[in-house]
Amino acid sequence: MIKLNKIKRNCVAAVILTMCLMTAGCARNSTSTTTASGGETTITSDITKEDTDVTHADDAENYRVSITGDFTVTSDTSDGVTQSGSVYTITKAGEYTVAGLLSEGQLIVDAGDENEVTIVLNGTSITCSSGSPIYVKNASEVKIKSEENSFNEVIDNRAEATEDSSDDAGNAAIYATCDLKLVGKGALVVTANYNNGIQSKDDLSIKNVIVKVTAVNNAFKGNDAVDIESGNIIAISAKGDGIKTSNSSLSNKGNQKGIVTITGGNIDIYAACDDIDASYGVDISGDGNLNIYTDTYSEYSEEVTSSGSSSGTSAGHGSSGNKTASANTVSYVAASDTIANAPGGFGGGNMGGMDGQNGGNAPDMNGGSGGNKAGGDRPGMPGDFNESGNSSGQSYSTKGIKAESEISISGFTINICSTDDGIHANSDSGILETGEDGKGTIVINGGSITISSGDDGMHADKQLDANDGYINVVTSYEGLEAITINLNGGKIYVYATDDGINACTGDGKTSPIVNITGGYIDVTTASGDTDGIDSNGNYVQTGGFVLVKGGSSSGNVSGSIDVDGTVTITGGTCIALGGVCETPVNSANAYVLSSVSFSSGSYSLKDASGNEVISFTVDGTFGNGWICSDTLTTGTSYTLYRGSDSIADWTQESGTMGSSGTGGFGGGKMGGMGGQNGGNAPDMNGQNGGFGGGRR
Repeated sequence: MIKLNKIKRNCVAAVILTMCLMTAGCARNSTSTTTASGGETTITSDITKEDTDVTHADDAENYRVSITGDFTVTSDTSDGVTQSGSVYTITKAGEYTVAGLLSEGQLIVDAGDENEVTIVLNGTSITCSSGSPIYVKNASEVKIKSEENSFNEVIDNRAEATEDSSDDAGNAAIYATCDLKLVGKGALVVTANYNNGIQSKDDLSIKNVIVKVTAVNNAFKGNDAVDIESGNIIAISAKGDGIKTSNSSLSNKGNQKGIVTITGGNIDIYAACDDIDASYGVDISGDGNLNIYTDTYSEYSEEVTSSGSSSGTSAGHGSSGNKTASANTVSYVAASDTIANAPGGFGGGNMGGMDGQNGGNAPDMNGGSGGNKAGGDRPGMPGDFNESGNSSGQSYSTKGIKAESEISISGFTINICSTDDGIHANSDSGILETGEDGKGTIVINGGSITISSGDDGMHADKQLDANDGYINVVTSYEGLEAITINLNGGKIYVYATDDGINACTGDGKTSPIVNITGGYIDVTTASGDTDGIDSNGNYVQTGGFVLVKGGSSSGNVSGSIDVDGTVTITGGTCIALGGVCETPVNSANAYVLSSVSFSSGSYSLKDASGNEVISFTVDGTFGNGWICSDTLTTGTSYTLYRGSDSIADWTQESGTMGSSGTGGFGGGKMGGMGGQNGGNAPDMNGQNGGFGGGRR
């Protein structure tokens, strides 16, 4: 037995971690509290820095030792192994221990349909250039166990697969036609130069093992399912996905296939394309750490060129072979709501029209212009909701966590650095192998999620529910996007260069809505033609604390909250700073502050007796705003202070008071049908509506 001596670990992605994951280290932790103050209730937002430690997977390379000695396969099963040259074939059920160096050969399992086989790797190195080094041709189930205190290595040295390549000799370094389980407390390093790293045509599960896979295509692939229960896992894909399922059919027992399930472990994924790509769903729960880097955020990404090939990669990538993120990619200090070197400056850019003209300079991840994407990023009318709003320019997907139907997260500490959407659920027509549409839903019930995205932080084609947990979209083009957005609890922070929260028309059947019933929501957008919260339908709030800062001070074409329907707030507190497009109707008492400039500082709203009713903190400068809260009492006088300075005072009467006419509805936000700039359509006040280009 080889005793492991852990060596000093080198950071796998030091440049990326320093530049990108520093955002997690200054993630915000805000609390919305209710306290007694002189007999009154104080609603307060206390935003402080949270030092979020990023825990990475233990690298199996840390345990590397030199493998020498003759290759042996031993077992208590008689006549269970045959040998032909350097090819060893297991033919019967049982446990087989493998040790020593096999520099050019294969370990094959070709047992009975009902046979279960366990392969114990106890200090072995297997290399093959003619097929999968470990190839499970037939069995009921195979378990590959890395013996405790052992280092093991599997190398697939075949030339990279092409469209004409056959998988007759195995499509991965470790390839199984049946259920495959990786277990044990030892270390396993897999290098896959041909195609996939570790693949099962059925279910792939991982428990306890320290495993590192470097693959030209998918690092881990279970056609029917991938289940990670525990362990330390590093998945590296140079041209494909990190973790992938491909079958979305139902089993004979009616169980849904195509789900990636993660319930424990420390997992780092680096992929040129999607880090997690599920043909049906993703379910993350329990305790653990998941760190995700796609495309430009992964130092291992190479040029993705082939289309429809056995490697599964997509067409048309013009980038260089070794990509790294720019130092200007993300350095948003979430705690203070300030922006430093945000992608592409503060301009969201006019998006293109129906015929794909002038998609318009949406910011890219390196701080420059994204560059006129044709084909309707946000077409004029009615709008292609399922298209990405801020294309990275790639013709392939580079999302953090993607599912063709549904995503559920109720645990884990998750850090995502993605060129495309951070978390994305599809609802394409007939996409599932059952012929059904994907659900297009994301449900967050817990966990801690930090996202730096070049496009949407979270995008659900249908519905996004946040019920609990901590969500920090450090930087994005649009922060949270779906047709229906339900925010019911937890702590949510969003920074976006376009819209922070966007309920957008998509299926033509569901009325868009932002519905808030509880929790703490803090939204900041860049200045310019942006909205903090944008709904193509209604905004409804019945509870919670919302602090939204965005849009221009004019309010003509952008604002803190912009809706096509109405803003209705019957419970909770909403503080909307920036452009005033709409004000609450049929709501709790509200006051519009049209002549107040909100600069950095601490704000306190007090009644005539000096009791603090609402407090909040602002970093940055935002012109105009309004406050709507069920704590505002009719017939009571209020004074708003910045520090010790009084900046506004009024006596609250019923309904919405103040200069409610500020801004009005912007006429130019719909954009032109032909994809040209829609501009200068008159707004509700007879002024120029401003920019066109299909913000809808």
